[in-house]
Amino acid sequence: MWKKRILRILDMNGNYRKNLVVFLLLASFPGIIFSFLLFYVSKSQMEEELQAVHQNHMYNTIESIKGQFSELELFMANWASDANTKDYSDLNVVQDYRNIRDIFKTLIAMEGYNPLIGRVELFLNRPDPMVYTKNGYTLLEDKEQIQKYSQFLSNKQKLFWNHSHTSIESGYQNLYAPLVLVHNLDNHLFDPFGSLIVFIHPEQLANILNSPYEDGSVFLLSGNDKWLFSEENQTQPKPLQKAIMEEVEKRPNSTEPFVFHWDNIKYTVTYDHFSRLGEQWYYVSIAPMTNITAPVVFISKMSIYLSLFVFIFAILLSLFASKKLYAPIEKLTQKIYGNQETPTSNEFELIETRLQHLSTESKELENRLKQQMPYLREGYILQLLQGYLYSYREDDLKERIQQFGSHPQEKKYMVTFIQLFGFAKLKGRFSEGDEGLVTFLAVNIAEELVQSFELEADVVNFHDLSLGILFAFPMDQPTEEMDEKIIAFSEEFIAYINRICQMNVSVGISRTTDSLKAIHSIFEETKSSLSFRNLQENNQIIEMKKMDHLINHHCHFEYPFDLEKEITHAIRLRNTDEANKLLHEFFSSHAEQNVSEAVMKQGALKLLGSIFHIVLQSNLIEDFVRDGAKLYEELYKLKDPEEITDWFEHKVLLPIIEELSYKQDQRLRLIVQKVTDMLDTRYMEEISLDYCADEVNLNPSILSKVFKEFTGWNFIDYLTSIRVGKAKELLIETDTKIKDIAEGIGYKHSYFNRIFKKFEGVTPSQYREMNRKDIV
Repeated sequence: MWKKRILRILDMNGNYRKNLVVFLLLASFPGIIFSFLLFYVSKSQMEEELQAVHQNHMYNTIESIKGQFSELELFMANWASDANTKDYSDLNVVQDYRNIRDIFKTLIAMEGYNPLIGRVELFLNRPDPMVYTKNGYTLLEDKEQIQKYSQFLSNKQKLFWNHSHTSIESGYQNLYAPLVLVHNLDNHLFDPFGSLIVFIHPEQLANILNSPYEDGSVFLLSGNDKWLFSEENQTQPKPLQKAIMEEVEKRPNSTEPFVFHWDNIKYTVTYDHFSRLGEQWYYVSIAPMTNITAPVVFISKMSIYLSLFVFIFAILLSLFASKKLYAPIEKLTQKIYGNQETPTSNEFELIETRLQHLSTESKELENRLKQQMPYLREGYILQLLQGYLYSYREDDLKERIQQFGSHPQEKKYMVTFIQLFGFAKLKGRFSEGDEGLVTFLAVNIAEELVQSFELEADVVNFHDLSLGILFAFPMDQPTEEMDEKIIAFSEEFIAYINRICQMNVSVGISRTTDSLKAIHSIFEETKSSLSFRNLQENNQIIEMKKMDHLINHHCHFEYPFDLEKEITHAIRLRNTDEANKLLHEFFSSHAEQNVSEAVMKQGALKLLGSIFHIVLQSNLIEDFVRDGAKLYEELYKLKDPEEITDWFEHKVLLPIIEELSYKQDQRLRLIVQKVTDMLDTRYMEEISLDYCADEVNLNPSILSKVFKEFTGWNFIDYLTSIRVGKAKELLIETDTKIKDIAEGIGYKHSYFNRIFKKFEGVTPSQYREMNRKDIV
């Protein structure tokens, strides 16, 4: 109950109440606006103050680093100056025991002098390269080690920083930071003989470079490529650090902190640069602004929450107060609008308009429902016939059909399925695709007849030259009377269609049923019954209760196998006229035997299968296999013998014969090409037409015919022309005897002379003499 009350209180309907709420909220706005202004002003000022504190801390840290580095450098210079007063240039580790002991004490003392010192080494180059530590001395024998230490002696400065040197003593290479301070020893001469090396303690260096913020980072940069990082195991700069360093280098004469934006995050950068032993050093501290301003953000959030709480309290107070003031008007508006939205302008002026609008809308909806009711009822009947409502209970089906205007009393039902035939005869009046127009005309005729016979029936349009009619009769009406009315209706309908559309009609009449759930099954049964119609009769009425007599009445059918063979033979011979003639005889034989549509269609399907067998044998299957299923589907939909005959002629026979002709021409052309190639290469042999026909697996007479058709020569003339041409080349280009030339091209001498003179008009010897004179 309390939830409903709160929802009613929060419901902001009504012009009066909204004005009251706005007035109360405006009274609370000054305090809210002041809270937000105070938040933004204090937040920005506190951010500036905290950033200044952070910068002062960084400045102090930088000064501390410079002081520690300076102290370490000064200490190294003093110790090196003291070492230069002693002669270490030719130190003997065996004889100079005291000096060696002093060195060890000094190294130990140096390591404890400054926290930054992690380890101290003394490198002497004479008399032998040797490194001294507090743990002992090591003789350098490896050339790489000698080179590593000797490179210090070549440095132009006595005191300098190095970033790559590591301890030679085993186990210490990775224990110290990558930063060492080196002072060369030379006894105030020009040639250094050793170096004092101080390794920086890693933990102390990490403390120097440690950022005071969790997500911040600090680094030192000496020169251009010598980086020291606060993060453990980091050896290379990150993209952010590189980008910030590039920005710092753009400010060579300034050390003012700045704000840097990177990946939608704002960072504050504090830096300073100082010189150490001739090198420029940079100390850079990076911290996200969120870390610096975290206290400010917390205080800001508290301020926002407090402001929101005050604002929400003001809204709730306004709602409760306005609810009391608006209660009388709300009761009146709820009686008219109920739970709907209340008007936004003057409620009293809109009450009358609302009532008028509802009245007009109700009349419009009623008219639209009356207009759409026939279409809704037709859709329901269509679903009922096609079985889409089979899962519904019988009571639900009856209730729904009553909603569409049927009388509530019990009914008996009968279904008729009507099929129109002979559309092919109407090609002068209708074109392909106009079946829907003819069906629409038939539906209108059926609906007018239903009214004239005073029948309760619904007509369903299937748009494919067929329609269905669901008849409803009172439960007490005799079945014989029902049959008489439907038969009379069907005869009248057939007469109209014959006269107006000039088409034939078959009507299937179902059995009687009192169940709406059974309508689909009796409809399908009736629809299938038309496949048993007699092809000899133009118009036919088939009653399901007489189906047994109709099936037994059909005589025994003999399939015309001879005609099928003649049709396939005509297709193989590519005889279009003969194939069409035999096709008409094939379907005429079906009609003469008084067969049903179903039997005729089975015969048509078998004939189509036999024709497809020819396609398979002729290697045309790739062109027709993709259309095979479509052809069977199209044939199954045809019902009229004339339509089936016309379909076979234009969709099956003509395309296959055309394709066979094209394939046959290609095959014969290849055969002739093979024969001509054989004659061109083997003209000198005794080669005949019969021999060539055997080689290409073709009848000699057929080969002679196609050879003449494709080359324009008969076989003997073509072979003779090749031989004579070869003889002419030999007569002109060689001195071979004529007898030898004749034998070389496959002729006897005397026969060759006659043939050559017949083709060229002169004898071979005369031809040779004439052409050689021309050459000379």
